[in-house]
Amino acid sequence: AMQNDCSERDERMEQFRRKVKLLVDALNQIDGISCLMPGGSFYVFPSVVEICNRLGILSHGLAMYLLEAADEARGVACLGGECFGEAGAGFLRFSCAEPDDRIRQAVKFIDEAITRTDRIDTYLSSHPEYRLVEKYEL
Repeated sequence: AMQNDCSERDERMEQFRRKVKLLVDALNQIDGISCLMPGGSFYVFPSVVEICNRLGILSHGLAMYLLEAADEARGVACLGGECFGEAGAGFLRFSCAEPDDRIRQAVKFIDEAITRTDRIDTYLSSHPEYRLVEKYEL
């Protein structure tokens, strides 16, 4: 396949480009998220600085909240930017290796989850290590 089937490779690459665009465009519709198109990856790395500053939560804490505490039955898996070093603070990393419908559902979930300030406050009370002490620079 690596040597002889370029059409399969090209089709897969186009699918991932489309998924990346779908996710980037959807994330950019959420107030407080700013996401650039990646140059050659099926991961996106949106800034969530405004959200984190508003809610008083580290971006890694926001990632954990989305997975563990935003809802009893569902969650969204992503990584907090701090996992990538100091320069990643204030960002999240998402993979686009999901069906389009799940990507849309995840973005809708995120948009709703960041409005649940009571749940966020409860989560920060039980996980004070995720509390943002100094606001991120914009």
